[in-house]
Amino acid sequence: MRSVLPDRASSSSRHHVQRASARVRTALFAIGLCSGVFAAGAAKAGRNDLRLLNLCPPASGECSWITRDGNGLISGVNLQAQGINANESFRSLMSELGTVLAPNLIVPASTIGFSGFQISADVALTSISNKAQYWDGVEAVSPQNRLAERPDGHLTTVGVSVRKGIWLPVPSMEIGAGFVHLLESQMIAYQGYAKLALLEGFRKLPLPSIAGRVGLSHVTGANDASIDVLGLDLILSKAIGVFGTWNFEPFAGLSQFIIRARSGLFDLTPGCDGYAALDPASTNRGPQCSANDLGVYDPKKNEVGGNFAFANQDNITRNQLFAGFKMHFSAVHLTAQYSRILELNSRDSQPNGQGARDNAEVQQRYSLSAGFDF
Repeated sequence: MRSVLPDRASSSSRHHVQRASARVRTALFAIGLCSGVFAAGAAKAGRNDLRLLNLCPPASGECSWITRDGNGLISGVNLQAQGINANESFRSLMSELGTVLAPNLIVPASTIGFSGFQISADVALTSISNKAQYWDGVEAVSPQNRLAERPDGHLTTVGVSVRKGIWLPVPSMEIGAGFVHLLESQMIAYQGYAKLALLEGFRKLPLPSIAGRVGLSHVTGANDASIDVLGLDLILSKAIGVFGTWNFEPFAGLSQFIIRARSGLFDLTPGCDGYAALDPASTNRGPQCSANDLGVYDPKKNEVGGNFAFANQDNITRNQLFAGFKMHFSAVHLTAQYSRILELNSRDSQPNGQGARDNAEVQQRYSLSAGFDF
């Protein structure tokens, strides 16, 4: 008589595969839907969007970085105008904004198992030095009266993330992906990470779980700059069973953020359409546009007059200390984390960056994550 056990085993295996596939499709659909909603909501520039031209103090109706020759033509750019080091302002702004949008992965050291799957909604509040001059470079600030309105002291990000345990290339591996959106801006940071648990599973022994993790954040929607952040983490945690019904898992760790920021091209003379002004037949020069605003046309760089971009600088480095806890009951989890991002004052060594120093101050972040484990 033929045994039916292989058929049952095969059916069970197919059932698990179908369930796992359905979970992945559901998560991807949720991420896509939320991403579309946030992108639609961020179609209009907000007060936290970058506007690097605001870093330039105005003088005589135009950006004070502009220098002109005896004929009134633009002859160059002076980034030390009015005693403000513009390169340092750019580096410091990118340091704090890069930290706000850095990989913020609110999970303990232990993995969810190679068959586990998690989806979460995340929210975080990160402090910034909103009174500092380098935070003039956002839409909220008017260069004519920089103290009239400032960005908020804490920036809020919201997002969605998924985690999946895998057993290749080695056991105790976990991968994750998601995105965070900076509220009142068009900026969205798409994030991914991989975590390797170096030690876990000793729940009856006084040994913590230990894991190493690498994360990457790519920021979109910032027209004046491109920002990428690499995060390297070491995490310790210990799961504690409570009344045999739910788990409490405190964790702590340290991170290093490596921020790569590159300036986009922006116009120091926005009242003048330099290309239109080159055409004698054009009637679209603008009310502030004259021959003196043209400067020198360089076809190799495709620039006219006051078009400008900050020189590339060395990567910015920040260190983070964090601690938190995860509570897990049935398929529901809640995770909270406090982070302190230290000031390192890294200095650029590139010649065109003129040795700019990162003047970013200590930042604090409060994070909350809730969702479902399967």
